[in-house]
Amino acid sequence: MKLKAVREKKGLTQEHVSRAVNISLKHYQNIEHGITTPTVNIALHICEILNVDPRKIDEWKDRRPSV
Repeated sequence: MKLKAVREKKGLTQEHVSRAVNISLKHYQNIEHGITTPTVNIALHICEILNVDPRKIDEWKDRRPSV
């Protein structure tokens, strides 16, 4: 699942989530667009706010081919 879709479904703005997690709006936008991978603490906090399982977020899934 995509962060943007979950956030919009909850009726939250990027600014609301970024303030709740205490990160800059630009940093949150980069996370949501898959440009930046968040630290574990930030990822867990975002998932807590959005009420989602962090293992289900597409932007954070491991993109390496399985061995």
